[in-house]
Amino acid sequence: VGSQDSSAPVLPVVVACTAALMGDGCAADGTKGDGDREDDDDDVEDRWVDGLLRYRFRRGVMLLSDPRGALVRGTGSSLWAAGKVLAAYLAQRGPELCKGARCLELGAGTGAVGMTVAAAGARLVVLTDTDLQLPLLKRNQQENCPRGDIVQVFPLDWRRPEHRAALAPWTGTWSLIVGSDIGYDPDLFSPLLDTLESQWSWDTDVFFALADREEDSEPNAQDFADAASERGWRCDEVHQGRVEAHQSLTKVLRLTRECSLRAAAPQPATKAARRCVDIES
Repeated sequence: VGSQDSSAPVLPVVVACTAALMGDGCAADGTKGDGDREDDDDDVEDRWVDGLLRYRFRRGVMLLSDPRGALVRGTGSSLWAAGKVLAAYLAQRGPELCKGARCLELGAGTGAVGMTVAAAGARLVVLTDTDLQLPLLKRNQQENCPRGDIVQVFPLDWRRPEHRAALAPWTGTWSLIVGSDIGYDPDLFSPLLDTLESQWSWDTDVFFALADREEDSEPNAQDFADAASERGWRCDEVHQGRVEAHQSLTKVLRLTRECSLRAAAPQPATKAARRCVDIES
């Protein structure tokens, strides 16, 4: 684990893992147009493996979903539209955000977003979710990066602070934190923000993709943004997309800490200082 923070020994591992993720002939940034599911002429057909549906999600990412409940049940058994929108956005910005990144995915589900970041050249991607969702998440890790050098899996229930101990080697060093459709329950807003604040630093880019639900009984993106604002976060919409006409619009929010709080934080890095200037201008 410690060697992953050293650039010299990491390079060969990154090449090996990225090759496994992308396959022969894949673009270095893992992108191909702006589609959510990118099929090549020589693509493998969808097929069932051990009760799981295996298909190519994006160029460079094979995905296993669990519609029959072979391993997991509930929200993490398949990829939601918000994950597709966020994966497409990050793939398009791969060289800027993903290459060489140390990325944490919260509420990863199938891990599609984090593995898209890995396929775009990240140094390390840690996929996290509750214990119940880990069997499928680990299968997807093994499918795309069986050596476990670049893509790793850990349990992380936002309501259980003790889970954060496993992330201690990287706490405060993440360059990228991502999450998709993780704002569906207002009762989880506070634990989610607690978890984010425990891992974030002034040099961390944070992107959450949230379904902008229109039902009165369910929270929308603005509800989460309001809750985050009360904790000193600024949420700027940087992208939006809709996978199917009948589905909710997904909004990708970039979260930045209000710079008025910087004085109470450790001395920020130059990159973070520039970010505050950009935000305030």
